[in-house]
Amino acid sequence: MKRRTWFLLAISLSAGCGLPSPAQPAGDGPSKPLPAWLAFSAEALGRADSASAFDPEGGGRFYWSRLRAGASLQPSGWFRMLIEGQDARGASLGGSGIPAGLHDPFDLLQAWAEVGRAETGWRVRIGRQELVLGDERLLGSDRYWDWFGQVFDAVRADYSGHRLHAAAFSGFRVEPSRRRINPFDTASRIAGASLRLETGGEGELEPFVLWKRGGNTVDLMGRNGHRDVVASGLRAQRSLPWRLDGNFEMVLERGHVAADALRAWAGHWELGCKPLGKEFGLHIGLEYNYASGDSNPGDGRHGTFDDLYPAGFNQFGMADPIAWRNIRYPAISAEVPLSRRWTLYSGYRRYWLATIHDGLYPGGDEFLVRNPAATGSYVGSQALVSVGYSLPPRWKIYTGYGHLFAGDYLRQSGYPKGLRTAYVLSSLTF
Repeated sequence: MKRRTWFLLAISLSAGCGLPSPAQPAGDGPSKPLPAWLAFSAEALGRADSASAFDPEGGGRFYWSRLRAGASLQPSGWFRMLIEGQDARGASLGGSGIPAGLHDPFDLLQAWAEVGRAETGWRVRIGRQELVLGDERLLGSDRYWDWFGQVFDAVRADYSGHRLHAAAFSGFRVEPSRRRINPFDTASRIAGASLRLETGGEGELEPFVLWKRGGNTVDLMGRNGHRDVVASGLRAQRSLPWRLDGNFEMVLERGHVAADALRAWAGHWELGCKPLGKEFGLHIGLEYNYASGDSNPGDGRHGTFDDLYPAGFNQFGMADPIAWRNIRYPAISAEVPLSRRWTLYSGYRRYWLATIHDGLYPGGDEFLVRNPAATGSYVGSQALVSVGYSLPPRWKIYTGYGHLFAGDYLRQSGYPKGLRTAYVLSSLTF
């Protein structure tokens, strides 16, 4: 009964937030606007997808529905609160069951209080909240593509001044489960600090340091233990002459994994161009990505880069199948405005393992396959295309298709068919 009550409450909030103005007739009485310090928000998102998985036993056709409803309170200029709930459910469209761990009926997504000025000066936030760094390659929430999103029970302090923003935080990742309320995982701790500086050319420079402490780790030799990872990095982006823009991120990691010393690094280098000028919107991007792997698991040094707690999906949403670990790949992408509301997105990638002695990681610490006996490190090539429609300020819809064609490494490891993903996603926000 409680579950049903919470679900109906969320629907009621969603409907209330969808009213075109806060002052509407209520029965025969006069209209009463909401107080200025109170605001409601809601999002209804649905996705149908059909996928063939790397695993021959996986894949299927599913429909996913997600409802978020929240309320924010700001009784003064120095105090704010937010509470947000989420209901995430799935249904099989092809006879197979919903994959384990992908069903989380209504639960608490965020609940935090913040003291301080929002625009300038100091502020401190405590509670269940999102933590985001840069492009979310190492730490992110991914509110759009990741079905549950990612939140942390954390304490965060920020300072905003002229052309700079400093942040420091510490917390634990919340683990989606069927419990009420979802618990945080004491074995998934994250802490960090960053300093973001605005530079000329609509750019920014952000040095950062992150610390991850994880439990229940198994290294490539099968030894149990925990991991301590200190990641020091620099992220930069800027507009460049000749209609170009640049974006890069480099990270160096030290620490230990089980009994081995950790020595790993990764980089992202991207150059974009608007050949027709900013007013036409056409954007073409070239990029190269690298993340180190462990070339000798028995030498006492762990070389696999740890991408910490990134966004579940990145640039191409559902069609992002490989983690930023033991991988190197060039890519090309294009964003083509077809009209004021329609946009075409496309991309092409070619994947190689950084070292054949490590594994292929689809996400997290567990690899999909490890095959040191393979004769080649070429994982495969991937083509992606999607079309988006936007009706500001509330409605968006995307449909897309991605196909990863298996290379020598996948075929020799028992995955000859690669991966195919097709989806339609629609979101409505209030």
